[in-house]
Amino acid sequence: MRTLIAERHDLPAPLRNALAGDADAAVAKAAAPHPGLSAEQLRTMVARHGVQVCARVAANPRAPADLLEELARLDPPVRRALRAIALHPNATLPALLVCLEDPRARGDAAAHPALPAAVVAGLLDSPHAEVAEAAAGHAALPAAVVERLVAQAERAGPDVAPGTGAAAAPSLPRPGCR
Repeated sequence: MRTLIAERHDLPAPLRNALAGDADAAVAKAAAPHPGLSAEQLRTMVARHGVQVCARVAANPRAPADLLEELARLDPPVRRALRAIALHPNATLPALLVCLEDPRARGDAAAHPALPAAVVAGLLDSPHAEVAEAAAGHAALPAAVVERLVAQAERAGPDVAPGTGAAAAPSLPRPGCR
């Protein structure tokens, strides 16, 4: 019952804090993403419950950058935490570089706005399609690199072969059809 209650984000602060500090890891884990928790409370959760709460702590919108870096460096890595870190707005370059090594987190990490242009440009040659695609659409990519990609794409031809993709979907209207 406490675990279900801890999931709620409309709890009064004293109750939320009590649940976040619960001795039962499942209860603390349920409370971890609550935006009202402080960095100190999140650190205490990790110190008390370890890997059981890491992913949910990393998903907390107020998780500070240095805590995200600590969670990214855990050995062995906590894979679900890496995915949450890759999506987190406070993630830093060192944390994102770790996330780029994880199969489930790398696509999200490659799209993260904290990556500098030089790193993004290097990701274009990734053997992992989701990484290269995220890098190609990244806002930090320099204009000269974007122009080169467009020229390469034009030489290579269309991305979608005729008769495939959305243009061939029977549920979508085709141009000129009503």
